[in-house]
Amino acid sequence: MRPLLPELSGAGIRVIESPAGEEPIPLRRETVTAFVGPAPRGPANIPVVIGSVAEFRRRFGSPAERSRLEWILGQFFDNGGRQAVVVRVPRSGRPSRITLPGPGGTLDLDAVNPGPLEYLRATVDYDGIPPTDLWRFNLTVQRIRSPANPLVEEQETWRAVTIAPDDDAFIGEALAGSALVRLQGDAPRARPFLTSGATGFGPIGYVPGRGDWRSAAPPSDYDLIGSAEDATGIHALEQVANVDLVCLLSGAPKADVGPVGIFVAERYCARRNAMLLLDPLASWSRVEDVTRSQSASVLASPNIITYFPRLTEIATDGRRVRSLSAIGAIAGMLATGSPAETVLLRSRARVAVEPDDEQAALLARRGVNVLRGAAPGFISFSGNVTLARSHGSRREWRQLSVRRQAVLTAGTIARSTRWAAVHKGDADTWRAVATQVARYLTESAAAGFLAVDAARPPFYVKCDQDTNSQGSGLSFVVGLALTRPGDFVAFRFEHDAADCRISEIAWQPGQSLSA
Repeated sequence: MRPLLPELSGAGIRVIESPAGEEPIPLRRETVTAFVGPAPRGPANIPVVIGSVAEFRRRFGSPAERSRLEWILGQFFDNGGRQAVVVRVPRSGRPSRITLPGPGGTLDLDAVNPGPLEYLRATVDYDGIPPTDLWRFNLTVQRIRSPANPLVEEQETWRAVTIAPDDDAFIGEALAGSALVRLQGDAPRARPFLTSGATGFGPIGYVPGRGDWRSAAPPSDYDLIGSAEDATGIHALEQVANVDLVCLLSGAPKADVGPVGIFVAERYCARRNAMLLLDPLASWSRVEDVTRSQSASVLASPNIITYFPRLTEIATDGRRVRSLSAIGAIAGMLATGSPAETVLLRSRARVAVEPDDEQAALLARRGVNVLRGAAPGFISFSGNVTLARSHGSRREWRQLSVRRQAVLTAGTIARSTRWAAVHKGDADTWRAVATQVARYLTESAAAGFLAVDAARPPFYVKCDQDTNSQGSGLSFVVGLALTRPGDFVAFRFEHDAADCRISEIAWQPGQSLSA
């Protein structure tokens, strides 16, 4: 299977693949699921596509730490997820540093990826360097599994580099392309000493990197939010052309994502036409805790999904070991396109508490989905609700399956009509867009994704001079009958050279356009 996207390392760069105007829009596509949060080590604030737990361990895992994200991704893949976009968010702090001594001062190399579990080591030798050349040296840097298990995972070698800044082989320029280290500060006045043991006789010696353990603290909400300008935290997903579901992990297992973090993440997901999946609050240990908290809360959004209770591991003696997240299992189920009425999820863990039928119905009215025990190795997911509740949202958006279908449909239309953003905005382009979208929605209705009635159409598309009277770019309106024939939810799509903005509007056939 072709990957969703390559690993991206440049902020603000998107790779967009979309059908041309004459090509049909695919009826089904893979849900792009992103996981944003802490991981032991690896690329930071860079979206990386992961296809298995083994791949996660190789890129982000460490034997020194049992990773919460590793468990979550295991549940994701066990429940049908095929690819995950992982954004590792570390605590702000100094990266690991390798200090190579020499007669003219130290050559300081900082790890590209922050965190004290990023185990690096380096060695310097003069093999092949003429005895009269006192400026050049060979440098080898390795990323190892751990000091106790020095399995080499990555290695880079630079031969005949120099500390002379005006030379083409200057060490600072050479390391600009390294995936492991960067030169910190100025180069020393003389090349570093030969590393002990690097003379060709006996075992090779290495100088280990030293981590800043202050950066081992969990990332804060501000780290998770990150910076839109620098494309860090959740804003690192700007490097991904399309995203449908964002799973936001708190900085630590027993911590919550705070109100500011949730607010910014929800606004970000709304702008990207994505849904946000959150763990329940740490204070929710009983159904009464949930209902009391939700009754007092003003947080309501059709873009947020949450659940109760958490999962728990059980030791052989029957005692609880630790509380576990279920967002991986839920995200895997949603990625497969399974209906969200009542679904069985695979899990090696158990539910922490067991709500009865009456409590499950009460939780659903509060916008909280419910996990309950099922057959051995399975848990049931029910509720089919978003956190829209009754705070001014359309009734349709309270149903997770309906909101999810609307988000996927709108996202597919936006992605597949990007071709028109670079075409001349004339009547021929407008007709081509309308025909392309109408063909796709006809197939969607036939597949049961829209509410069908013999007397009323299940959708409409308007792309003409009326919708494109405001400046440049391309704008069109699509109405979807999601739950009842003739009752349309309308979206405006506005393409320009940089992006496509999707907004919900109040418009029905026969009425004038209104924002």
